Amino acid sequence: MKKVIVFSSVTYALRAQEILKYNGIYANLTRSRAVKNVRGCGYGISFDPAYLSRAEGLLVQAGVPMLGSVDEK
Repeated sequence: MKKVIVFSSVTYALRAQEILKYNGIYANLTRSRAVKNVRGCGYGISFDPAYLSRAEGLLVQAGVPMLGSVDEK
């Protein structure tokens, strides 16, 4: 299972992916069904759920706005 953080635009998702990569968290850009459940046209990044709190903290600190997070199978 993966965790997906959802963003309002591909720009925010790509920025988040780079921030996480720089901090040692590997994440993939996605437009999966899980993202569409939160926002129809949003983008997300999927990663290991063990890193959720650290990832959210890094993104808040960097000022990247998040719409929410969901689980993806």
